[in-house]
Amino acid sequence: MKPSSRLQLGALALGLLAVIAAVLAVLVASYAISKLGLPYNEEGRYFDGLVVHRAGSEYAFGFLAVVLGVVAVLAGVGARRLHRRARR
Repeated sequence: MKPSSRLQLGALALGLLAVIAAVLAVLVASYAISKLGLPYNEEGRYFDGLVVHRAGSEYAFGFLAVVLGVVAVLAGVGARRLHRRARR
């Protein structure tokens, strides 16, 4: 296997990781934003009509979305660099 083939395969894997992480970041961020809009019940917790959610979990989901976004950006930059190196 040529070194350029290995680099192309690595770039493909990092690109796939970037896409998966970006999709997950968008999904988790949209869930966190939707939780921010929930009304409170009598006890001061988020309530959507069926389930009582813990207050503050939307911040944890937001942080997770940011971390996944950073992973997506770093994997995308790494994939681009590997792809450029393989084309030389």
